[in-house]
Amino acid sequence: MNLSSTRLALALVLPFAVVWLAPSSATGQIAADRPGFGDGTTTVAPGTVQAELGAAAASDDFGTNGELGQLLLRYGVADVLELRGGVGSVALDAPGTEYTGTSVGGKLRLAQSSLSAFSLVSTWTLPTGTGAFESDRVSQTLALAYDGALGEGLGISANAGTSVPYGGDAAPSYLFIPTLSFGVTDRVGAYVGYAGFYSTGLNTNYVEAGLSLLSSPDTQLDVNTGLQVDEDRSAFFAGLGLAHRF
Repeated sequence: MNLSSTRLALALVLPFAVVWLAPSSATGQIAADRPGFGDGTTTVAPGTVQAELGAAAASDDFGTNGELGQLLLRYGVADVLELRGGVGSVALDAPGTEYTGTSVGGKLRLAQSSLSAFSLVSTWTLPTGTGAFESDRVSQTLALAYDGALGEGLGISANAGTSVPYGGDAAPSYLFIPTLSFGVTDRVGAYVGYAGFYSTGLNTNYVEAGLSLLSSPDTQLDVNTGLQVDEDRSAFFAGLGLAHRF
């Protein structure tokens, strides 16, 4: 199931070939929900569209696979509310390809102070995937996101929530994603974190770290890497990404 080196390189590099030239209606740092598994509390400014996309590759004892797309579109409706749409990814697992499916949702900021913030993130995953991602039902993930300041340039965030499939007798699953972030410079940020997804079957656990670079007032690049550390599987993954607002 190994990908060719050419195909894998394209999967990782292609997102950085995307350039947007439209003027932005927002200012300040870009608060992207990538890299990393968790979502932040910040909502997109009203009237602003923000696109986030990327590519990733993972390798374990069984081979290497990739994912290209990871496209999330975010639109600011009000100061405390954004709408979100996930276009999904093409999963590259030679000799075939699969589609991870689409999603819709929103983020609502519940409370904010000078030191902390809480938001509610709701995502409906639609039955549009293929292959291993195929499903015949809609599922909803509802998570509470928290951001808190620990000191100058240092912060902690966490997501906690549940994913519930509608219809049938499938049991809900749960997620917990704590993350420690810190500013390296005015334009470079870094983070380390854990992501756990728990169900009645096998649990999935990740440790990860990454960097983000504000390359222009409206464009942010990122890189991340980490390990899946389950009892029955150990895998290394790495990814590249981009966020742009216009």
